[in-house]
Amino acid sequence: MKKIYAVVLFVLISFSYTFAQVEGTWKLAPQALALGVGPGLGDFSWWSNSAADVTTRACLFDDEFVFNADNSFQNVMGAETWLEGWQGVTEGCGAPIAPHDGSNAATWEYDAAMGTITITGVGAHLGLAKVINLGELAMPGDAPASITYPVVFNAAEDTMTIDIEIQGGAYWHFVLVKGGANAIDDLVEGQFSFYPNPATSQIKVVSDKLIDMFTIRDITGKIVVERSNTRLNETIDVSAFPAGIYVMESRAGDKRSIEKLVIN
Repeated sequence: MKKIYAVVLFVLISFSYTFAQVEGTWKLAPQALALGVGPGLGDFSWWSNSAADVTTRACLFDDEFVFNADNSFQNVMGAETWLEGWQGVTEGCGAPIAPHDGSNAATWEYDAAMGTITITGVGAHLGLAKVINLGELAMPGDAPASITYPVVFNAAEDTMTIDIEIQGGAYWHFVLVKGGANAIDDLVEGQFSFYPNPATSQIKVVSDKLIDMFTIRDITGKIVVERSNTRLNETIDVSAFPAGIYVMESRAGDKRSIEKLVIN
């Protein structure tokens, strides 16, 4: 029996992105599931942030990740960022701790063919400071010289999704938005809901408003389910879908909402 689940996630619809489009200032997206971690890709069962965390951890969500045109990179955290026990302090907002305070010179490199961004500079990072390739830091002094992040871009919404393996197939997940905290305010809210049913390999799709278009696409972008001009209240059988990652998208006027469907 296939196992399925859906998570709110802003992901790639357009699969190409240019060097110039990476340039600029990015922040964690001010939404639930901007950060998550779990034992597998797309599984955030260990921890993920809630919508309320955007406020309680505001000192983290206002951190800036700055990609300059000359390939220099900056972590701009202001007076406070979110600190954790591995930094030798009580968890909470506080003054940034070296080397994860933006004080070291750093650079960035985008490899479009590989779909990666490499940040070089001790302490320079995307998402959370403790997350490195194939591990998490135990103390600040263990910071590596560089970190390579697998990235997926949504050019239409200017979002960057990172899923970086830390150990034994476990992953940290980050969603960054370009241009500041209001860049995704126009996304559809409450437009539609998904109710995965692993026991029957079905998902129920419900919309309380008229939507222009609803689609499910596979990872290549191919549409496998499409509905238009409707209020959805439908059960969709995905038992015949090959295992993998799918993108479910709802559009209403100039707004849209996107979720990821994972079938194992």
